Amino acid sequence: MLTVQDVRLDPATRQVWRGEREIGLSRKEFELLHALMASAGTIVSREDLMREVWETTFWTSSKTIDVHLGWLRRKLGDDSRRPDLITTIRGRGLRFETGAR
Repeated sequence: MLTVQDVRLDPATRQVWRGEREIGLSRKEFELLHALMASAGTIVSREDLMREVWETTFWTSSKTIDVHLGWLRRKLGDDSRRPDLITTIRGRGLRFETGAR
């Protein structure tokens, strides 16, 4: 079980909760969240995410990560303009924050 802030992720059952509320995620949304939470507090490059989540070393679409990230943020209730959970570090990648900002 991974727990960062008020988000819990169980890799064995593929379940996710924010607080007491269970959140249904697609397979790719779950894998993206898992990759980010497993490296919470550190920046994960888009290249690493493409390799780990989409199992490819080339960009199938420059918007693939952005689209899935948008869906994931909405489901988690993380405002993309002022995110508390997943921060975009321009030119470097994404970071799951270890504490509310």
